[in-house]
Amino acid sequence: MALESSISSTVEGLYELSLHGRLHRPHWVAQLFASLSQLHISIISGQATQAKGGEWKSKFLLDFSGSSSDPYRLDYTAFSEQAPSGERSTTPKLTRFELIRRPDQLIEVRLEGPDQIGFLAAILGKVSVLALFPAMLEIDTIAGRIKDCIVLRGIADRGPSEAAFQSLDRILRSFMVPIQPGMKK
Repeated sequence: MALESSISSTVEGLYELSLHGRLHRPHWVAQLFASLSQLHISIISGQATQAKGGEWKSKFLLDFSGSSSDPYRLDYTAFSEQAPSGERSTTPKLTRFELIRRPDQLIEVRLEGPDQIGFLAAILGKVSVLALFPAMLEIDTIAGRIKDCIVLRGIADRGPSEAAFQSLDRILRSFMVPIQPGMKK
């Protein structure tokens, strides 16, 4: 089934974006998030899961309060199918991260930091240069703090190499910022 999207308003004044279907671009979510951040649309929470070879199911809660865009007039499918632009103006800020090699050999990445528009687009853009691809995402922003979990796979749905694991660790360390007084670890 081709990728389909729908958007609806919530009682909190936010919008729920649903995307499901087959995607042929491995970095579709990075492109979607980059397009949303360029329009000053915040991703509050969400999840995306790859069921099988290119089949995805996802839901994201979006905040348009900083954007002049009309949520019902945007082509979310086209955003996810764009070619990478190479532009990543945002440098993500992390206060904590954890890398875990799962039993299935995929890499689970847990990220925490201050809320930032473009955070996930920047993280996923950096990950893409290591030939790592999201297999699952869980996104949450609570009280101005990002708490995200990304499961990454390598080429052909295999577990990433140890070299990719180490490179990812170095990249994430470069995004660490000191914890401000009064912030929780």
